[in-house]
Amino acid sequence: MITVAEINIAPVKSMALVPLTEVTLDLGGIQVDRRFYLVTGQGRLLSRRQVGKLAQLDASWDPHAEQLRIAFPDGTVLEGQPELDRPVWTIIWGRRVRARPLMGDWMPAISEFCGQPAVLMMSELPCQVFDEFPVSVLSRASVERLSSEMGMPEDECLATDRFRPTLLLDGCEAHEEDGWMNRQITVGDAVVRILAPDPRCAIIDQHPTTGETDTEAVRSILGYRPNAMAAYFGVYGIVERPGAVRVGDEVVVV
Repeated sequence: MITVAEINIAPVKSMALVPLTEVTLDLGGIQVDRRFYLVTGQGRLLSRRQVGKLAQLDASWDPHAEQLRIAFPDGTVLEGQPELDRPVWTIIWGRRVRARPLMGDWMPAISEFCGQPAVLMMSELPCQVFDEFPVSVLSRASVERLSSEMGMPEDECLATDRFRPTLLLDGCEAHEEDGWMNRQITVGDAVVRILAPDPRCAIIDQHPTTGETDTEAVRSILGYRPNAMAAYFGVYGIVERPGAVRVGDEVVVV
């Protein structure tokens, strides 16, 4: 039986993942996932591709209390209700996303940490700041296969949060999820349609909590899964029926 092993979100894109035990998958994805993000002074996305150590920042967002909290590795904590500037347009992977910059201490503190100007943005609408599709799905068996291909001992495995999946699944064969293209999967009370493979970048070469490059995961994927387009690992999908999803829920391929 295939089951949900992990549910992950990132309240601020590129900052540390937050594991959850239950979420509601809405038509656009998870409402609190990546509601905030960073841009350069030119309005372009700023992520771990440029600043790997963003992984060291722990963020949380309570949409009901409207409280944002970001903890820095030196113990500094910024928290409170964001004071928002006027809305502007930003560019996320070729898409225009309307968002509002956060005023106050957020920008100087994060800019100093990044070593370059960084503007913290809040998207005006939720479920806007994804890479290609709002839900990413990966099986633990695929991570174990990659770990084996990289020569790791049988009792060791890459950390699954390195790959930042929305849903990590147990009970699959390695890369079984590749065969679900254009098919529906029921996940708890929700239905997700798998639409595309997940092209990986150098972020998966970085340690998930330090952001330092510590392995060659992309090269290893291409070594045993050669593809001229990208290092595909896991799949992307969209929500076709909203519903609650919990860790331990059964996943059924329709």
